[in-house]
Amino acid sequence: MMTTLKHTLLLSLALIVEMAQASVFEPNDLEQAYAYLNQIRAKAGLTEFSRNSLLEMAASNHANYLANNVMIGHYENQGIFGFTGVYPKDRTMNAGYRSALVSENVSSGNVNSIDSIEKLMGAIYHRFGFLDLVHNEVGIGIAQISLHSPNSVYTYNMGNTEYHVLCEEPAFSGVGHYYFNVCEPNINIDATAFEKAKEKAIGNNPNIVVWPVNNDDDVPPAFFEEIPDPLPDYAVSGNPISIQFNPLVFTTVNITRFELYVEPDNSQVHPTRLLSQKTDPNRKISNLQYALFPLERLEWNTDYRVEVEYITNLGEETLIWHFKTRDLEVPLFTVQGENEEILISPDMFTFVVYVPPTVTFPKIGRINYIFPSKTAVETLFEDGNTLWINLLGEIEQEIRFNFSGERQFVVKIADKSISEESVEENIDICEPANFLANVLYLPTLYYTHSPDTKAIAFWVNLEHIREDLFQVTHFGFKKNAAEPCETAATLSPNLDLHIPLVPEELTILFPNLHDKSGEMVLQHKGYLQFQITADSFSPMTPSLADKTDKSVQNQAGSNQYNLYLILTLISILGIITIVVYFGRT
Repeated sequence: MMTTLKHTLLLSLALIVEMAQASVFEPNDLEQAYAYLNQIRAKAGLTEFSRNSLLEMAASNHANYLANNVMIGHYENQGIFGFTGVYPKDRTMNAGYRSALVSENVSSGNVNSIDSIEKLMGAIYHRFGFLDLVHNEVGIGIAQISLHSPNSVYTYNMGNTEYHVLCEEPAFSGVGHYYFNVCEPNINIDATAFEKAKEKAIGNNPNIVVWPVNNDDDVPPAFFEEIPDPLPDYAVSGNPISIQFNPLVFTTVNITRFELYVEPDNSQVHPTRLLSQKTDPNRKISNLQYALFPLERLEWNTDYRVEVEYITNLGEETLIWHFKTRDLEVPLFTVQGENEEILISPDMFTFVVYVPPTVTFPKIGRINYIFPSKTAVETLFEDGNTLWINLLGEIEQEIRFNFSGERQFVVKIADKSISEESVEENIDICEPANFLANVLYLPTLYYTHSPDTKAIAFWVNLEHIREDLFQVTHFGFKKNAAEPCETAATLSPNLDLHIPLVPEELTILFPNLHDKSGEMVLQHKGYLQFQITADSFSPMTPSLADKTDKSVQNQAGSNQYNLYLILTLISILGIITIVVYFGRT
């Protein structure tokens, strides 16, 4: 039995390594970056960025410079390998982009573009860069730090299309007002044309932009550090809440009240710090931008309410909106590192440990663990205070975790009836599938090997890799899944994946899907890849499956093989999780 488990675990680890490398070398990570960044802007009500090849060249050059020289930041040193310009505007000019009015965001150590953009959105100065009202085009560059690391450097260069066009035209030489220091090389620009271009970009955006947006239900609860640091006296705080006002509408703004409340008990979050043009230690915030920092990190999976009162040139107004912090969807245990004992059941493959920050120890820091033989343990950070633990072992086994400051806790695999007493029951609601940033997310997927066996519940991410083919990238076991419902996806014994309610975004990508039933069926093609079946498409139009592979039939094999695959997947669930980098941006 243990020999079989050992071989299964080795196979699982091999699959994990293969999947991690695929995400690093995934050719569509750049496409995903453009798509996800524009989803962020659309979510905030802003116009989407157009893609500029010159800005992309400059961004790629700087990303390679940082990765090759193991650096981070916005500046380059002449004489060092890969140098293309000291400042961002020098590098964009070197790539052929004429406007000098560009901005740049950089992150390092991220496993993919979504991770990079999400971390930058938690850093207030970089957030305002992505949510800029004037810039309307972007170029993105990605460079892997090393062949032995899954992490990459991401560079985002942003500019304005009309500014670049003005700089391409002959210099202004007539009578009237003109601007200089707008272009590289420097030429005089007609002031009227410049202001029209600026007003055109700003005018296409909302009067007020807030973040997190109203009813956002996946907000990371913490902010750590940023360069430069808006909170130099805090190593960790809550994710900032920001608001910015459109200068075409508002000329003066005075915030009189900016407060955050916990929704369940209507309690106000204290302490907080309001960052404005007057209070910003780095002088990067404009007179129309504000950010409220909770000085303690927010709670996981909690509803919050924001209330802002302000006086402008248009009068006095109050704005109220709501958001919810991220639900990790696995059991979460809170410890202080005082040798606490966490009891888990043998089937609790994945769980999370949260260690609240203190002044002395703002982060978990380095961690090591001691475990007996016949046990498999893997740890990965969600953020600096939150640790995913994937575990396979036997009853009565103990795993001791030690981390910075001589802090420690113990995980004990207990009898199921005992361990369930230590976990608060939290049954998930039944959610339909959704499609975001090229990823099909199934919140709940039920698999039943035979009618007389109990259904196993998973959550699954399937990335659209080409045409009608999807690849499983992340998945996990759901302990507290809701009862099967009409919107839940199912996996049949022969590994046909049935999605009863197809997300609207996916029907746009595949317009020939059946639109009456809203259903879709995907067939397993091996290597955790699923292909949309011909039956899912309208009979009036040949399906992509017909065009790409008419000869392929059900390759899932016998039920015995399928059961082996599912058992392999279940074992993977014990050690796989999402890798999230929590370093500096």
